[in-house]
Amino acid sequence: MRKFLNRTSLCLVFLLPIAQSPAQHVDVDVSACFRMADVLSAMKHGKANAEVSAMLDSTLDTRPYKTMFRHYNRPFRPNHLPPAVFKRMILSLAYAGEYSAGENQRADQMLVQWTKFYDDFPKFLRNLEELKTTNLSALINEGVRFAQTWLPAGWNIPDFYFFIHPDGGSGGFAIDGAQGYDFFRLPRDSSDNIAWNEVVGIISHESHHLGLKESSPGPMSSSDSLAYDFLTLFVGEGTATKFVDNAPGGDVPLVDPARPAGGFAFGGKAVDSLWKVYTLKESDLFASMVETFERAYSGHMTEKQLEAETGSYWLGGLKGPAYFVGSEIFGAIVHALGKEGAFVAMQDPRRIFELYDRALKSNPELLGRCFVIPDSTVRHALALVPVQK
Repeated sequence: MRKFLNRTSLCLVFLLPIAQSPAQHVDVDVSACFRMADVLSAMKHGKANAEVSAMLDSTLDTRPYKTMFRHYNRPFRPNHLPPAVFKRMILSLAYAGEYSAGENQRADQMLVQWTKFYDDFPKFLRNLEELKTTNLSALINEGVRFAQTWLPAGWNIPDFYFFIHPDGGSGGFAIDGAQGYDFFRLPRDSSDNIAWNEVVGIISHESHHLGLKESSPGPMSSSDSLAYDFLTLFVGEGTATKFVDNAPGGDVPLVDPARPAGGFAFGGKAVDSLWKVYTLKESDLFASMVETFERAYSGHMTEKQLEAETGSYWLGGLKGPAYFVGSEIFGAIVHALGKEGAFVAMQDPRRIFELYDRALKSNPELLGRCFVIPDSTVRHALALVPVQK
């Protein structure tokens, strides 16, 4: 079995900051891939459960996995993936009775990827070798540069921590100034090599998220604050999906026909099929958005209820309806009102309904089939104002 590089040399090679601009740096960390390779190798060699368990504890206590758990256990889905469950899922590859299918939906999904790479461990090692010889700095620079073109002036992608780790769930995510990428689900070409050009597209998507600024007009009443938070769902995922991924339209055409429809972060055939389903019920999805917004605005919804609905529906599954509805809203705005119109909506989510409806009126030939937001809902969104002291 291959002898792995010692961890000190890995830190020197992979944790050097990458200069993006005079004010920006990215710390790149792939050490979790090598640490987990040691764990799987020990399991393959028949090491005792207790010894491997201790190795796993040490690995899961590192920054990549701590960040990963924050991603999976966000406020709208607490305890989605408890660390102990993830650990037992990995141990179950070699030790019977550690984890049973059906215990945790996310762990069940991950187990498919972990089993594939555990059973074909030489493939895991080949991918490690490819990771070592790839110029990640150049890829990250390229992805960040494109993402920046779809952000308003003054919204600069900040310094961030970039890591690749064996995960099995999300292909990529951004949280707390970090971007995480699943070693198992890096896109691959027809020769089963990592398709780094597609990775650049995913980096662009996640970098766009990090460049978004949280804007608020000031302290609001509880109902106004809840309604405002709901609007922001459609900004982050909508703009990254339509502008960076170049998502195909339902009723709203592509933003850039010269680029691949859906780009590289879109999600492949599965998401393409889901988009077709969403397209068939686009009016219903928009009506649901209006209904949820009005419930929040009128005080007929609690924060916990909105969090539950967000996790199970709007952002749930492969790509929840918020991705599709948001991309349609911002696609319509940019087609009719240009980038500047889209940037205004990004900077003040209260105006997304107003600018969307204005776009439909400005270009009825292109956008005539789109759902029209009721005038009352447009007014309610614009009426989300700070509490007067």
